[in-house]
Amino acid sequence: MERHRATALTTTGGTIPTSDIAYWSGPTTDESSPGTCQPGQSSSGNQVTLNAARTAFSCSGSSGNESCSWNPTVAITVPANAPVGQYTGVITHSAA
Repeated sequence: MERHRATALTTTGGTIPTSDIAYWSGPTTDESSPGTCQPGQSSSGNQVTLNAARTAFSCSGSSGNESCSWNPTVAITVPANAPVGQYTGVITHSAA
């Protein structure tokens, strides 16, 4: 299982919260596993915020090595009152 989570984006005097960071995995672009890989969010209509751990993909139907590739999208909504600056944060990807 592939998971993602983010921290808030911060700059001097401002923060963009994780509730303004959206993610969707999209479909697989390549799959080489004996099982089936299922996207957590197949399209932008299924996007989720990264304010909690979110499943990007899960694989089922096999106990062997599972492998899939995808091109995820991260979308950030910048609040109208956000100060100008260079924001930093962390998006963590983990596999279990």
